[in-house]
Amino acid sequence: MNTRLGRFNSRSPFHTLRRLLTFALIGALPLLAAGCGDQAELTERAFVMGMAFDRGEDGKLLLTLQIYKPSQSVAAKGKTGRPYINVKTSGSTVMEAIRDLTVHIGRKAQFSHLRSILISEKLAREGMMSELLDIFYRDNEPRLTCSVIITRGKAGPYLEVAPLIENTVSQQYYLNERVAAKYSGKSVHASLLKLAIQLRSASASAMVPYLTQSSESGTTKPSMAGIAIIRDGRMTDKLTGTETEGLLMLNDVYHGGVVEIPCGSAGGDEQGKGTESVELLQFHTAKKINIKGDTADVAYRMHADAAALGLACSHITTSTHEKELSECVAERIKAHAESAFRHLQRSQADALGIGNAIYQRHPALWRAWEKDWPERFAKLNVTFEVDVLFASHGTSGGKPFLDHPDN
Repeated sequence: MNTRLGRFNSRSPFHTLRRLLTFALIGALPLLAAGCGDQAELTERAFVMGMAFDRGEDGKLLLTLQIYKPSQSVAAKGKTGRPYINVKTSGSTVMEAIRDLTVHIGRKAQFSHLRSILISEKLAREGMMSELLDIFYRDNEPRLTCSVIITRGKAGPYLEVAPLIENTVSQQYYLNERVAAKYSGKSVHASLLKLAIQLRSASASAMVPYLTQSSESGTTKPSMAGIAIIRDGRMTDKLTGTETEGLLMLNDVYHGGVVEIPCGSAGGDEQGKGTESVELLQFHTAKKINIKGDTADVAYRMHADAAALGLACSHITTSTHEKELSECVAERIKAHAESAFRHLQRSQADALGIGNAIYQRHPALWRAWEKDWPERFAKLNVTFEVDVLFASHGTSGGKPFLDHPDN
């Protein structure tokens, strides 16, 4: 027994070393096989940050590509300049216009860093959404997190706007629609992935950010407030920033924002002499759909946690005062939500997922309703119930800033 055990121990270091060498060789194999599949150098690629689609005067697609230009080469010459260039191409198809980029700059387009796709309202209303975006779903380079945005007027000029903070305006638009949706509630986050999911759902309706621009003191300022409604691949309507807040509330994707209340609405001492601001810290919406014969009723119940940001006339010193202000805020929320719902009914665009919910819970009924669902959606009965709870009155208490402490 001892002899066999000793023989085993004497071979243990050898076996351990052999196993380590085997694992080392296996681990080195991926390093030997690693490499770029197409053997392309960075200097052969044009990294596209943003794209804008328009209709040219000749009827062809007019494509504007924003291409990142490494800043190191600019800084090395002691010059200042934009870290990007904009190149325009045209073609009968998207692929033809993209391939023509090599004619202008001698590099092949690379879409792995694409941030924003801008589509003019004219093309969107022509029903070109599917034709324009199809290549981005089939190709392996573009990321499905890329933003899709509809522009008022031509889309190309929006890429000519100088970025305010970011290196490229394409990156600015990419962040703008996300941050605006999260903190103001006046826009919506729409990526290639989200757009595909919405358009391929039962209701076949989607929401896309609507981009506008204005000139002030010689400076062009883009604004991401409002959304475009896409139905069956075609833009059918648009909502203002305020209506967008109501739409996000209905879809339970409202992360926070500000509600403004005219003085006197909440029983303040001064009538019509200012506006008060209440921040919505948290927001939750529950939706219930009741099938009644050949139609359906929709009931929304909303709850908001709020904070008094700016008091101009109201005093929140008692529970009665707080209740009055809470009821006033609830009425404003209800007005925003109802305005958005009625707008969608007039457009016969179910961007609220009601049809999707009926399809999931009552598939047999949906098969009977699907063909004329837009008309049925326009006739739905809806009710709203809103309650607001104040979580904070701020560090100055429940009175306007200049009120005397004894008042």
